[in-house]
Amino acid sequence: MKKFLALIMAAMMVLVCTAALAEYPEKAVEIIIPANPGGDTDTTVRAIAQSLTEILGQPVVVTNMAGGAGSVAMNEVSNREADGYTVFYHHVDTLLLELLGRMDEGWRWQDALDISAVAGGGNTYCLFVRKDNKKGIETLEDLVAYAKENPYDLTYAVEIGGTLHMHALAMMNALGIEVDCVDLGSASDRNVAFLGGQVDILEALYSQGEEYIKSGEYIPLFVFGNERNQNFAEIPCSNELGFPFGAEWFYYFGFKKGTDPEIMAKFTDAVKQAVEMEPYQNALSLYDFHVNFQPGEDGVTFMQNVQEVYRPMAETLMGN
Repeated sequence: MKKFLALIMAAMMVLVCTAALAEYPEKAVEIIIPANPGGDTDTTVRAIAQSLTEILGQPVVVTNMAGGAGSVAMNEVSNREADGYTVFYHHVDTLLLELLGRMDEGWRWQDALDISAVAGGGNTYCLFVRKDNKKGIETLEDLVAYAKENPYDLTYAVEIGGTLHMHALAMMNALGIEVDCVDLGSASDRNVAFLGGQVDILEALYSQGEEYIKSGEYIPLFVFGNERNQNFAEIPCSNELGFPFGAEWFYYFGFKKGTDPEIMAKFTDAVKQAVEMEPYQNALSLYDFHVNFQPGEDGVTFMQNVQEVYRPMAETLMGN
């Protein structure tokens, strides 16, 4: 009799769980992003949220929660219920939360998040110098020669501790040069400083420099990556110039650890459909990115591989 009752209870639990999955989502799904309105993270997630709303049949809303280099938003997600109604959308900088110790001691993103999918990204960050620079730099070879003769004389616009700071460290290490990394904050602030001649080197999205390339004001030296970006294939990649760089920029979706795998699978399937729809593809194209859908463990492996590229740079920074 007890065995029979146990079987009945088990069957009922299966039915309840199946019904819950079939009904998900029953209300709005909130995507939290650690970014202000208007940037690439905000633009791309709002585009895909439109399609996810259509696919899931419930509103998918975006909440901007900038601050603490992403830690504010991450902590908010950690404090929510693992019920599938709070989603985290971020990019490479999640890896730096761990590598640079910006969360609690011992914190790891793999322990905090269940990864739904990597959605898009690509190699689109270029290194620029101004055409009217006073140091005779027109090529990477010129830059390396000048930097070796004049250590720390060249200034490189970064946000200290950010992804582009990691790129600068990697470049210096690979090419055996020293430049002065100047903390200028956000991308817009760095661009203004470079335009005004306050710094010598700018790393930025190709799209942010495209107007000035066409006008002849900016010289693109290379795109960070091991392959050229086909949207501007005339610009060499760093690997061709003796500076291999295997980390690709990416955006991903994650849930609080412990979210029902079947709910995650339903959301991930919606993402798979949404990345192939016009809103997300058009938003990615604004920044010369492309769809790069890698669900579940494939996404985790991809992120871990990128993290290993950044690890030595972070260790260098933490050791200073």
